[in-house]
Amino acid sequence: MISPAQQVYGRRLSVADEIVSEVEARIRDRRLPAGYRIGTKQELREEFRVAPATLGEALRVLRTRGIIEVRPGPGGGAFVAEASPLLRLAQTVLALRDDGATVNDVIGVLDALEEAVIRDAAQHRRAKDLKDLDQLMTRLAAAWHDPVKGTYCNWQLHRRIGEITPNVVLRAFYQNMVDYVEGEGPHAVPAEAGFSFDSAERLRVHYDIVAAIRSQDQAAVRHVALSHRSRSAG
Repeated sequence: MISPAQQVYGRRLSVADEIVSEVEARIRDRRLPAGYRIGTKQELREEFRVAPATLGEALRVLRTRGIIEVRPGPGGGAFVAEASPLLRLAQTVLALRDDGATVNDVIGVLDALEEAVIRDAAQHRRAKDLKDLDQLMTRLAAAWHDPVKGTYCNWQLHRRIGEITPNVVLRAFYQNMVDYVEGEGPHAVPAEAGFSFDSAERLRVHYDIVAAIRSQDQAAVRHVALSHRSRSAG
């Protein structure tokens, strides 16, 4: 049975969210093939002990993500969908833990992608993007000295920056790797010697990233990307 809600980095997951996470994990961990029948709607409602509307919302999210397909009629139900190239990429990232990858391995790749992501964000940002980044930066600053909330707000900022790029491969790869590191928890990435998680210097780097995106100054983009990379802590 799914619990009523879970607390994750200061936010509560809905029951539908939990069903989505459970089904995704089941497909990934069991390596279920395309066409595998997960169950009928009735079977899934009974398994998760939820109302039809709650299950319907979870199935809608799973279909939108390309995780499942829902077939009507006798013999119908929820089936594992044929994975698109981008979904296979996401599944590969999610399987990194099983393949022995460390958080520092993933952080190293994120560092390498950072300049491309920030550069694209600077080039393609719109007024709504800048407004969202300013709001996320305000939340990050307010939560900066709280390791749990601060970490959550930090990755929310990075995820939103990654949303701006029109390059779907870069966006998918970057955001899935952000999800991977965030999923490891706020203490998974050790700070470098002499570098405190909640230092004013590190917070300033994030302000500078948003400022570089706003200014669209490519020299500033490169500078903040290199500055952020040298911290290797988010």
